[in-house]
Amino acid sequence: MKISKIRFKNIHSLRGEHHIDFSSGPLAESGLFAITGATGSGKSTLLDVITLALFNKVPRIGAISKAVIEDQGGIMTRNAADCYAEVEYIVEGKTYRSHWSIERNRNNNLKDRKQEIIDVTTGAIIESGKSSVPTKNEELIGLSYDQFVKAIVLSQGQFSKLLKAKRDERNKLLEDITGAKDYRSIGIAVYRKFKEAQDACEKQEVRLGEVELLPEEEKTKLIAQERELTKAKTTQKKALEVLKAEIDNKKGILKNELVLKANNDLQKQLAKDLDAFKKEESRLQKHAKYVVHTPLISDYEQKDKALKEHTEELSKQTAHEKMVLKDYNDLLQQATTLLKKTVEPSEFNQALNTLNTTYTALKKVEDLAQAEAKLYEDAIKKLLGDINKDTVRIPFDGQPSTFVTGVTPVEDKVLGFLKTAQVDTTHQLEARENKVNESLATLGSLKVAFTKYQSELQQKQSKETELKGSEAQVVKHSAILKDLDKELPVLDAEVTKLTKEEEHRKTHQSLEAHRNQLVDGEACPLCGALEHPFASQQPVFDVKADVLRSKKELLHTKRELKASIQALLKSDQATSKRLQKELLEAEKALQPKATAIEKLCASLEVATVKTSAAIESLEAQVLEDSKKLTQIKKALHLRDLITDLKIAAKLWEEKTRLKAEKESKRKALYEGDGLLETIQTLLNRWSANTQNRSHTTKTIATLNAKIEEVSKERSAFETVLKDILKQEGINSLQELKTNILSESQAENIRRQQNTLQLKQERLKTEQTAALKELEGFKKAITKEDSLEELQNKYTSLEEESARTNQQIGVILTRLEADKKIKAKQEELLAELKSLKKEEALWKTMNSLIGDANGKKFSNFVQDLTLEQLIGYTNLRLKDLSDRYVLDIPTAEEADKNDALKVFDMHQGDARRTINTLSGGETFMVSLAMAFALSDLAAKNVKIESVFIDEGFGTLDPETLNQAITILEKMQNEGDKSIGVISHVEALKERITTQIRLEKSGSGYSTLQIIK
Repeated sequence: MKISKIRFKNIHSLRGEHHIDFSSGPLAESGLFAITGATGSGKSTLLDVITLALFNKVPRIGAISKAVIEDQGGIMTRNAADCYAEVEYIVEGKTYRSHWSIERNRNNNLKDRKQEIIDVTTGAIIESGKSSVPTKNEELIGLSYDQFVKAIVLSQGQFSKLLKAKRDERNKLLEDITGAKDYRSIGIAVYRKFKEAQDACEKQEVRLGEVELLPEEEKTKLIAQERELTKAKTTQKKALEVLKAEIDNKKGILKNELVLKANNDLQKQLAKDLDAFKKEESRLQKHAKYVVHTPLISDYEQKDKALKEHTEELSKQTAHEKMVLKDYNDLLQQATTLLKKTVEPSEFNQALNTLNTTYTALKKVEDLAQAEAKLYEDAIKKLLGDINKDTVRIPFDGQPSTFVTGVTPVEDKVLGFLKTAQVDTTHQLEARENKVNESLATLGSLKVAFTKYQSELQQKQSKETELKGSEAQVVKHSAILKDLDKELPVLDAEVTKLTKEEEHRKTHQSLEAHRNQLVDGEACPLCGALEHPFASQQPVFDVKADVLRSKKELLHTKRELKASIQALLKSDQATSKRLQKELLEAEKALQPKATAIEKLCASLEVATVKTSAAIESLEAQVLEDSKKLTQIKKALHLRDLITDLKIAAKLWEEKTRLKAEKESKRKALYEGDGLLETIQTLLNRWSANTQNRSHTTKTIATLNAKIEEVSKERSAFETVLKDILKQEGINSLQELKTNILSESQAENIRRQQNTLQLKQERLKTEQTAALKELEGFKKAITKEDSLEELQNKYTSLEEESARTNQQIGVILTRLEADKKIKAKQEELLAELKSLKKEEALWKTMNSLIGDANGKKFSNFVQDLTLEQLIGYTNLRLKDLSDRYVLDIPTAEEADKNDALKVFDMHQGDARRTINTLSGGETFMVSLAMAFALSDLAAKNVKIESVFIDEGFGTLDPETLNQAITILEKMQNEGDKSIGVISHVEALKERITTQIRLEKSGSGYSTLQIIK
């Protein structure tokens, strides 16, 4: 995974838009670059941009939400309206762009953030959405957020502490670095689970001790009592059943005797009711005899009623006829008055319609003239609105003749201005506008060309300054190399001499045992000499081992310094050569731009500009010409508006005069308003009156005919009724109607008759049944006791049975309770067994990994992690140096000193503590360990972009030089892009390719890429 580009806007203190390209330009050419700047300038912001765009998280804050941005003031630059972060990265040859942005709405509230992933090759959106984009990035890269931060951002300083720390402190640091704090939590959780299981067992044992069962002897006794009581209960039940049957028989006799008495009383009352009903029965018989005459009576009454109604209606229609005739005469009189002549009934409609047509024609012509006058008046007001837009030039007057006189002075003034400006047509205006626009376009090109020329001129001057600095570095480094060339041979000779002396000393020391065996006069087995002056006394050697070691280290350092200076000199010479080439190219590029500026000035007919002020003056002149053209254009438009205004005013005056003429003629025909409504009202009333007169005449004739017909029919029905009354011996029609009941009355009497008959039959049936039951109950009686005595015996026996039931219930309750308690005891025992098993499990777990602070399991896991990390570190160390191999102390070594160990391959695999390493060697090992954690976190993902955050501030110049050499070697061999975040000045001088951040006085920072 390699980061190729980042873009961002308004993130933290970096205001505005910024773009950094790691795949091309200086950063890609060098591979190793520094991110430099003062504290708080925004160095870590670049890392925040990457994780924000990929995972919506930053290391110092965590997940980003609107609340974090609003309340905590994080991410977005203060007073900014929007911000975004964007990173392009390459995975397996494919390039993806991950975008994150947020902005404010009109109310200054934050909208929801926008996130999306784009395939850079095709431009297609792969994923979008706040929650899905981080997940998709994790899938594409193959790393979670935590893994990504550990694999990409290396904090060398943390591993420097880790190397020299004691075991407990080392494990705590490793836990913080890897983020593996869950194991400590697991250890604490195991300890707590063990304590909880232990407490649960103790509580369960207490609950089990509280359970008490019935003694077996008492339990047997209770079972025997329950059996005896059950037998007694059966005997009592049978006795109760016999008593109940006897009581029921006694009650049956008593009940039927009461029923017979009540039945006798009801039969007496029924006899009285039958006697009283005889009168109603007589009415029902008369009704049945006379009800056949009901239809005849109904027909007679209907005809009588109809005769009365027709007579009343005839009286009303006669009165209405008089009113219609009166209205008829009034209408003729009103028409005569309106037309100012006598109007005959036959001419009424024609005369009024003629007047209506004549008046309408006059009114129409008048209204048309008024409407046209209003139309022209509105047009004039609209034109005045355009003419008087900026100020009141022509005031409006309601009188057309007065208004026209106010137009001429304004027209003269406009024509005078156009004459002075020497523009009379739009073609002339367009020609002048085209010339000014051409000047503005040329001026714009001139400004762009001048700005580019000045920018490239400044870049050229900057490169000249940079070239001077680079040439000074060449001279400086050449002088240092010259001095080193003089010092190294001398120092090399000294080391050679001291080495020989040290070897001679060691050789002499190794032959000491042989010297002790030499005897004067006997030949030496090595040289054959007979005298042995050093056999009895030791030779004197000047011990210079420390001096030799110091000289060797100095020689090694100076050789490395020479290699480093040579590399720097080569880099400086290449830089100088590049800058000289770029200066020549810059000078060549400047000449065409200067020529272009001269041509643009010539087209504007001015001298070649030398300063921005000259361009601003020229621009002001062209803008003044443009402003004057605007005034001319406005005057031409005003002239056209005044011409249209004069035409409209003339037409307005003509239509106003025509309207007055037509209005005079209309008023001569009829003074006042509402003529048309009056005529229409009279016509409508005349039409309605004509219809009323015709309708009333017909209605009166119809009513007279109906009265005659109904009168005859009524007389015929009356004759038949009189004959019937005579035959029946009834005095009047009213008496006949009285003997005829309504159907509801007749039905009611019939129901009463039926009810009495049913009641009589029911009482007879009830009496027979009661007598039969009474005889049966008397035969079933076996005891002479009274009902009260039997009930008392039953009650007494029932109470005794209840007491027996109660005793049985008490015994059964105790036995059931004992059964439940025994089941509860078994349940508690089973639960205790389960809890004991759980306790044993957690006790074992606690003995292995549990303790109150989680230290046991954390140390165990971190030891494993450290072992794995050291394995990766040793693989990385091979790439840096073949001298050291890192190792974990053995148990015996840890008792004395639990610091990490190293094998020194250059000293016969000597094993010593990490604390004996020099500063540069410690840096090399800690850097290898930082890269090892990156390998560990990245799993199988190839990491090609790495950022090392600080860790260089404590290094001395020599160690710092060595550290940078190591980084250059790693970058060259691994083809990685390595960024070093630091504010160390010496680092800035050694790593020339930089992303430099500088704080400004306003609290914001600027970003610049320097090579």
